[in-house]
Amino acid sequence: MSRLILGLGTGHTDSAAALIDENGIVAAIAEERISRVKHAAGFPTQAIGEVLRIGGASATDITDIAVARNQWANLGAKLKFVIRNPTVGLPRVINRFRLHQAVGQTPEEVEKALGLDPGKLKVPFHRVEHHLTHAASAFYQSGFERAAGLTVDGAGDFVSSMISMCEGNSIRPLHKDYWPNSIGAFYTGLTQFIGFRKFGEEFKVMGLSAYGDSERYRNEMRKLMTFSPQRGVRLNFHYFQNHKFRAEEALGMLMEDEIVPGQVYGPRMQELFGPPRDPKEPLTQREHDIAASMQAHFEEIYLALIDETVRRTGCRDFAMAGGVVLNAVGNGRAIEEGHIDRAYFHPACADDGSAAGAALHVMYSTYKAKRTPKNESAYFGPSWTDEQIEPAVLDAGFKWKKLTRDELLETAADALSKGKIMGWFQGREEWGPRALGNRSILCHPGWPDMKAILNARIKNREPFRPFAPAVLKERCGELFTHDHEVPFMVVVYNVRPEWRDRLTAITHEDDTGRVQTVTRENNALYYDLIKTFEGKTGVPVLLNTSFNENEPVVHRPEEAIACFARTKMDVLGIGSYWLEKPEGHA
Repeated sequence: MSRLILGLGTGHTDSAAALIDENGIVAAIAEERISRVKHAAGFPTQAIGEVLRIGGASATDITDIAVARNQWANLGAKLKFVIRNPTVGLPRVINRFRLHQAVGQTPEEVEKALGLDPGKLKVPFHRVEHHLTHAASAFYQSGFERAAGLTVDGAGDFVSSMISMCEGNSIRPLHKDYWPNSIGAFYTGLTQFIGFRKFGEEFKVMGLSAYGDSERYRNEMRKLMTFSPQRGVRLNFHYFQNHKFRAEEALGMLMEDEIVPGQVYGPRMQELFGPPRDPKEPLTQREHDIAASMQAHFEEIYLALIDETVRRTGCRDFAMAGGVVLNAVGNGRAIEEGHIDRAYFHPACADDGSAAGAALHVMYSTYKAKRTPKNESAYFGPSWTDEQIEPAVLDAGFKWKKLTRDELLETAADALSKGKIMGWFQGREEWGPRALGNRSILCHPGWPDMKAILNARIKNREPFRPFAPAVLKERCGELFTHDHEVPFMVVVYNVRPEWRDRLTAITHEDDTGRVQTVTRENNALYYDLIKTFEGKTGVPVLLNTSFNENEPVVHRPEEAIACFARTKMDVLGIGSYWLEKPEGHA
């Protein structure tokens, strides 16, 4: 029987939908790309319609629905928590079950999303434990026949990290750390204390950490979180209060369209660091040092957890996912220092990726379908033809021309070589938080003051945040201190000293860059653009940042052109069309 499985991430942040058949991922997209609400939660109604449209399928083609939640998972751990914390534990668990009951109505919600009458969609419905979906998202795409699975996040189905043995079509959990003990909660709590209170701002603090003294608060950090092989990760709840969230607060975190996280750190945190920073106040050296010390302690625990995974599995090939796995600095150390041999990091590590993971788990673990080869693509979103793009171009009011492929590459590379800032909207949209050359803003990585220019003219973001290098895969080891492929931009490598002056815009304060390796097989147009740029400059790298301005990455041609119009971008390559602003206008 040919199967078409709809995978859903719902009832939490980054809700998403994915469509899977026997050949792997057909289509996948997060709800935020369509709704334009960052980290959109709730039910992914629009994402479902989009993945079916991309896959050329209808609701009647779906054979199974898989959701990345299972309210029956880890009941023993939940019961222990309720017994130990009856005043907060029982109301929280009741509300969690209400949430999962809503998630349990997913077939009806799919019917509603697709305009079907109730009861028309008669397909099996699979609830997959959250961390199993993370492990499946990475392992079943990795090409590894045997791998150590490590998934780490804030929490999902009461688990914050899981070690598993992955072989063939099987994922076997070996160890779990249970909520409220959580590496993710440690990082989120201190991120909030430093003054970054919005959901998902941990990546900002990872960038800020390069500017601080990592030893100034190391002793204090060691009081906050520990790790041992016997007990796993442990938070010191003298300083954290994630286990004391009011039940209604916990439910609100999950059910609002835009996530507003509760305060994870407790009032006693200021005994260690002084008062928390008000987000409106400027950053001081204290915040830099807290960030650096936190990142250093995080890496210490993260690498210890990786080493424990090797010990438990006897395997040095890794399949990794979960929101914490987006910490590219920690991943870089794991590779460069030899804690692991090879790793497959899922491109959508956070909860959006769990939609694909749930469907992959059902396809390969439940139905034992034949495993597919390694997937090195994250381009599972929609594409747009020139005929679909043209009306938006004509309405834009900018000077434009339609080019052949060779003309587009030559024109774009020439503009980049002259220091122009270019929007690049090509092919299928990326899956996950990173722009990987199809919905990107691209620049010369060594142009004088390019980082400051890009921040001032377009991105309007904190000046301490780094920009990423996209490098030809075969040149990676020449420019950076490791050549392990990183197609999804989730690893930080050191920039070699002889290249730092030529890559000033992507070399961070600590002489590192969050690398994307590019191959012609994976993205021919992007590869050839970098190659053409190298022919003009001698530099096989482009600065790559997401095509947006404090919003989700652009999804439709109209959004790309609107972003181009309202920012000081110079040029735009969108499909075969080339748009330019009048000289001096940008």
